Amino acid sequence: MVNFKSIIVALIAVLAFTALPACTTPGSVHATDNGRLLSPKAQLYADYISAHYASNLNDVEARSNYFSKAFASRPKDIDLGKRALASAINNGDNELARDLAVEILKLDETDGIARSVLGAEALFRKEYEKSATYLQDAQAGLGVEIFNALIRGWAQYGAGDTDSAVLTFQAMEGGQYFEFLGNLQIASITIQKGEIEKAANMFVALDEMNLAPVETTLAQVRGYMKQGQKDKALETLNTYAKANGGALSGPIRYYIDKIEANKDLMWTLTPSQSASRAISEPAFRFFAAQQQYEPAETFLRIALTLDPKNDKARLFLGSVLEAVERNEEALKHYAFIEQYSPYSVSARLSEADILFGDDNNDAGIKILESIQTSHPSRVTQSSLGRAYLILEDYEHALPYYEALIEDMSETERQENTQVNYLRGICLERLGRWEEAVADFEFVLEHEPENADALNYLGYTWVDKGVNLTKAFDMIEKAVELEPKSGAIIDSLGWAHYKLGRYSQARINLEDAAERSPASATIIDHLGDVYWKLGRTKEASYQWERAAALDPTDKELTVIKSKLQNGLVNGAK
Repeated sequence: MVNFKSIIVALIAVLAFTALPACTTPGSVHATDNGRLLSPKAQLYADYISAHYASNLNDVEARSNYFSKAFASRPKDIDLGKRALASAINNGDNELARDLAVEILKLDETDGIARSVLGAEALFRKEYEKSATYLQDAQAGLGVEIFNALIRGWAQYGAGDTDSAVLTFQAMEGGQYFEFLGNLQIASITIQKGEIEKAANMFVALDEMNLAPVETTLAQVRGYMKQGQKDKALETLNTYAKANGGALSGPIRYYIDKIEANKDLMWTLTPSQSASRAISEPAFRFFAAQQQYEPAETFLRIALTLDPKNDKARLFLGSVLEAVERNEEALKHYAFIEQYSPYSVSARLSEADILFGDDNNDAGIKILESIQTSHPSRVTQSSLGRAYLILEDYEHALPYYEALIEDMSETERQENTQVNYLRGICLERLGRWEEAVADFEFVLEHEPENADALNYLGYTWVDKGVNLTKAFDMIEKAVELEPKSGAIIDSLGWAHYKLGRYSQARINLEDAAERSPASATIIDHLGDVYWKLGRTKEASYQWERAAALDPTDKELTVIKSKLQNGLVNGAK
């Protein structure tokens, strides 16, 4: 057996010695954990290699510690300094990041990330001119300068230099999206100043671009509320909600409810808070959307330096951490978002999703039930229904779908047939077949090319041995609609099997098994058709595979019977 871990460690060592020039600086020796002494040169290499290995293990704290130690040993190595700074930022160590940023600017005064760190910290402390100076264009590269410009503009605004702020935002480069963000900042300033008509025209243009509709809406609402125009604010919020399914949770719904209840809220953001929101959107929508997770994390953490209570940035950061498999850190950030935050529902749903992924189902259900109690909505009902359905607890799933359907108008049901489809699944699994058929037929009446409904109803009819001709036609149509779906191709193969067409069934089921090799149902079906074709050894092998692929309890009982007796007593 090849020891891949040893190969990886060796490769890291080769890269480290290639990338890092020999260090000949004299100094004291260091003691290792086992008592042996290392020279400064050896210690430097050890720290460097350890930092890379920690990065491979997703241990951001160790990575930061080792890169910082290596930079301390070689304080004029700018590349080491930049790695140490990035690691400190992504470890959430703001104090270390600040100290490293100071040292890096001594070596390279154009370094954009170091300027971001120090500029953001100064802005948070309301040291506006100092912040703007740090964030001046220093040939830091377009990617970093875009973010620094967004922060700098708000520093200039904080210093009372609105004209310079507007010029900074007008000069945004990087394409339409970033020009849009610059114009959004200008519109926010304009409406906050009370220039309502001018701002309204600007927001119309921004709305038409539809690049950050929630932030555009909230910027308008904050301006209207600052000017005492409650009706205008509610009109803006409700227009967005109507166009987006009622905006059942999140900041739009939060502010509608608060304004209608005459709750006092802070409608004027500080320059630091405004800058935080300005960079949160592109950090996630631009970097994370392109799977550039490290810069996304860096600027989201800087956004939280600017405003530790920016829950949207924290939610975005949690999503990025999930994407790089740092779920424990993501959970800590989600937990930081309080129950009464506009982003509470999204945070709790994200927490539950991680817990379900870790097979901690009871904890996931508990979180969903708590959010349904504190923030009841169709979103939370749907999430609970889907969670129980995935766990194959159809008895608990069904009431949530029934409640959703009862709450929906006929028009809403026709436009969103998924709820009836999922209720149909629950009903079928609970043995309430006639009711299930009614749901599936409702779906197909209003969405005749719904491949999932065609497949589910067709497959179930085939499995029951009824309406075979109609069922066969439905499954063939589903295959035409979704020709790469293993589950749907399996249904077609199973239809042939039920009709005694074993040779054709084998072709379809082998294709389905190749597309979905982890499906216990498909592999089980393949075993059945092999048995019918007299290939009994291959049948037993497939049934053994199916038994190891987490089948349902009912499926496993049948598979065990077939392994013992073949299809004589376990025939389908």
